[in-house]
Amino acid sequence: MAMEWKWTDGYEVSEFAKVIEKDDSYALADTEKQLLVAFCFNSGSKTLTLGYPEGQVSLIYNFGSSNAVTVKNVSGDSGTSVAAGKVALVKASATANGSKVVLLN
Repeated sequence: MAMEWKWTDGYEVSEFAKVIEKDDSYALADTEKQLLVAFCFNSGSKTLTLGYPEGQVSLIYNFGSSNAVTVKNVSGDSGTSVAAGKVALVKASATANGSKVVLLN
């Protein structure tokens, strides 16, 4: 995935971040796989599948007010629960359960 840079007076936050709000489990599209992914699911027991390539590093933020979300990189992962209001650092692996997800707060 190539990132498009905008060389004006600096960087736009939109170049590095994607905000996602969904009602059901969701897998990121290639254009949504950014350095920062902020997400919110409007109901509980949902899963966000990142689909990052091997070695990709990203910050993810659950900006919801009440629902924890299971975050996985590939469909075979067991996933990591990220509670509402929490931020996690992800280092992706293409192997099931090989990704590292570290909760930061």
